[in-house]
Amino acid sequence: MDIQELKERIILDEKIEIILQELKMHSICEHSDYFSCGVPDGNNKKSTVVYKDSLIVEAYTRNIRDEYGVSDIISLVSYINGTYFSQSIKWICDVCGYDYYGSNDNESKLARWVRDMWKTSSELLDEDDQLKPLDHSVLQYFGNYANPLFHKDGISYETQWEFGLGFDLAYHMITIPIYDDLGTLVGVKGRLYKEKVNEDESKYFYIFPCSKSKVLFGLHKTFKYIKEKNEVIVCESEKGVMQLWSKGIKNAVAISGHILSKSHVEKLTRLNVPIVLAYDQGAEIGKDGKVDKNFYPNEYQKFLPNQELYCLYDKFGVLNKKESPMDNLEKWDILYEKRFRIR
Repeated sequence: MDIQELKERIILDEKIEIILQELKMHSICEHSDYFSCGVPDGNNKKSTVVYKDSLIVEAYTRNIRDEYGVSDIISLVSYINGTYFSQSIKWICDVCGYDYYGSNDNESKLARWVRDMWKTSSELLDEDDQLKPLDHSVLQYFGNYANPLFHKDGISYETQWEFGLGFDLAYHMITIPIYDDLGTLVGVKGRLYKEKVNEDESKYFYIFPCSKSKVLFGLHKTFKYIKEKNEVIVCESEKGVMQLWSKGIKNAVAISGHILSKSHVEKLTRLNVPIVLAYDQGAEIGKDGKVDKNFYPNEYQKFLPNQELYCLYDKFGVLNKKESPMDNLEKWDILYEKRFRIR
């Protein structure tokens, strides 16, 4: 569910008090414009104020601000429950009786049109469609099979089983289940089972499509390792995450493309760890075949100015054309060791 949409529903449905109750806040008192209360482990009965018209929170005894400097009902839930922001949103939806994967059916077409008018074309593109959960039983059709093609590319059979890879006989494709950061199945991607793909063929194809701009592939598995390592490695492809996992490097995610979406940036920022962009060789190559020096700046400028950010920039000529940094462990070690700090 869209964050702004969720906030609007909380306000219209007057759900603030029930959220505070479920958070075990004490001394909850309603005033004309706000609620006052105390945190579960505090003695101050008025240490926290939640404004009714905006859901902005003033916490006088605790720093609940998120990575964007926002102090609102969602950051309060994240602070009290110790949850990642997607988990906090899901928790609020469950408490309020909302569908996390649904949208506000009561919103008028006019209201939706007005909201979209204020978005740029790139923001609209980044939004794509809402993520929708798939019945997990669809994976029974593909089974759970490891394959020698991916094994040859450095993905161990154990890793293939771990990530639930299967095979689609109809399309003759390796199947890759796509899960969101809550671990819900939202799509299935296929990879044509042949080493050399013709120009008129698509190597990858979504058998069950999903909004890839809203998914960091692998996050449901790698989240705890990201927090342990205090770093997230950002790959282009799902295969890159599995290659690193096979090498024992488990703090990676993939954006399933070449360019970070608004949602990707937000999810990565809210992990609150240093970020390493590890794109394939050639990702920074312009249409004329020359290095596009604006590419990486265009990517890292999407992040907050205080975000600790690195990139694997192959200025040493380590990688072959179109080679991924994850394809070869020795090359990965060289590039990672010499990763460039952007800020």
